Amino acid sequence: MGTLFNLAQYRKAKSFVHFDRTELMQLMNTYSRQVASGAWRDYAIDHLDGMAMFSIFRSSHETAIFTVIKLGADHKNAGHFVALHSGEKIKQSSEIQNVLDAVEKRARKVIPLFKSR
Repeated sequence: MGTLFNLAQYRKAKSFVHFDRTELMQLMNTYSRQVASGAWRDYAIDHLDGMAMFSIFRSSHETAIFTVIKLGADHKNAGHFVALHSGEKIKQSSEIQNVLDAVEKRARKVIPLFKSR
């Protein structure tokens, strides 16, 4: 059997970082534009100690091609967003839109999974 956790106590014990509604809407708008173009097909949201991660996949069976990370209060760049492309940092900013613009610019260079006719 698994171990049960009281999430209210777990979240208080650790610095829980999450994307707020506005940030999540901006992430999903960027994601949906790329899905419509055929470049991206899947995403995942992860919460690790002191950070929240939005990972983007070309296929469900691959590693993330882009990741947007929100850094928590216990990090030296608290409240900043970081964009990664295949593990390489491409942009860091205190504004999520700056990071998403860098992701979309880099995504235009990546070949779409499906080409429209």
